[in-house]
Amino acid sequence: GGMGNPFGSFDANSLASAAAKNPKIATYMQDKDLMQKMNMIMSLGKGNQQMQQQLLMQMMNQDPRVLEVFMAMQGIDVNTMSPEDLGGNTEASQPSRAPPPAPEPKKEEPDLRSPEQKEADEFKAKGNDLYKKKQFDEALQMYDKAIEKEPNDLTYYNNKCAVWIEMGADKYDSVLEACQDVVSRRYEINSANPGGASFEKVAKVYCRMASVYEKRKEFDQAIEMYNKALTEDNSRFTRNALREIEKTKADYEKNAYINLEKAEEHRQKGNEYFKEQEWVKAKGEYDEAVKRNPTDAKLYSNRAAALTKLLAYPDALRDLDECLKLDPTFVKAHSRKGAAHFFMKEYHKALQSYEAGLKLEPGNDECLKGREQVLCKIAETNRSGEVDEEQIRHAMADPEIQQILHDPQINMFLKELQTNPKEAQKAMAADSKLQEAVSKLMAAGIIRTG
Repeated sequence: GGMGNPFGSFDANSLASAAAKNPKIATYMQDKDLMQKMNMIMSLGKGNQQMQQQLLMQMMNQDPRVLEVFMAMQGIDVNTMSPEDLGGNTEASQPSRAPPPAPEPKKEEPDLRSPEQKEADEFKAKGNDLYKKKQFDEALQMYDKAIEKEPNDLTYYNNKCAVWIEMGADKYDSVLEACQDVVSRRYEINSANPGGASFEKVAKVYCRMASVYEKRKEFDQAIEMYNKALTEDNSRFTRNALREIEKTKADYEKNAYINLEKAEEHRQKGNEYFKEQEWVKAKGEYDEAVKRNPTDAKLYSNRAAALTKLLAYPDALRDLDECLKLDPTFVKAHSRKGAAHFFMKEYHKALQSYEAGLKLEPGNDECLKGREQVLCKIAETNRSGEVDEEQIRHAMADPEIQQILHDPQINMFLKELQTNPKEAQKAMAADSKLQEAVSKLMAAGIIRTG
């Protein structure tokens, strides 16, 4: 009731004052999450001090910085206080004073391998060295000796298969047979030698099979093997290998689909449909043509023309960008790009596209007519005095327009245009950069002269 605020100074002024005195608090103030908490607590104090107290206590428990900020707002220097004073965990801070006990010396793990297993591992080590030296026949002999000593361990079979893969395609069948055999006997192997066919070892055998299928370009089987490996052991290596092969499969199928003759057939069919104003069918034919020959610039331009007729302007622009990436001198693509921007009321961009086309071919009829149409439209929009919200929305979403509007020189010019138009006109006449920026803003509908 009549006690006043038990928290003393707890408002925006005391927070600003604390930040000015204490760089640590100033740093805290840059944390949006923390400031949100502080603002919430401060706003409660105006109407409900009891709830403010409860919320403050709750926030202090969740985030010790809240307490530090609060203390600083009361004029207490938090830098001179210990973690215990700030409600820090005294137990947590204890180990910093008392040195940690010295770690106990590690006990040697007892070697539980049988004499046969030890011998088998020695043969495996020799086989691994020979494999690295590409002495494959000798490496196989060592792995066979390891298997003879310990027939119930998948590792030796798997290493033998790795050698076969290196020896070439005529050994691939042997690899798949050997892998399938040991996987089919996994439970029998594990009961004879626990861990000899562990999940991890079975997963590695599946990965070995996958690598054979991948070399044979039998991608579906390879993907199936990697998926089986993941059900045994969800390792990062296998996840990455699976992702990689899915990408390889997609690229391989895409490349296998390429056929320039068929692409041309589909293009011509698309042109026929286009003449008949069957825009959807035309687009379908151009889709197929692009898949059959994805590096032919004109196919993207043709499809963009169909998309423009279907009023799918953003998709048309994507195709035209791809077309110009493949062939920057394709004037028709610049012209079609200008038309798409025009229909989207992005007049500043339409002008740029037509200008780009005219740079390549100064007398190009489509670009000349297109530019003329855009300039008339800009003049008409200016005269009408009506604000076209769609045009403004498109303009404000354009990074180039945003950049122009954030330029301090442009901002000064725009202010002067309102307060002292004559001086602004003089400044513009003397500065080509300013002229270019202003013409873009006019074309975008941001500046109006009518």
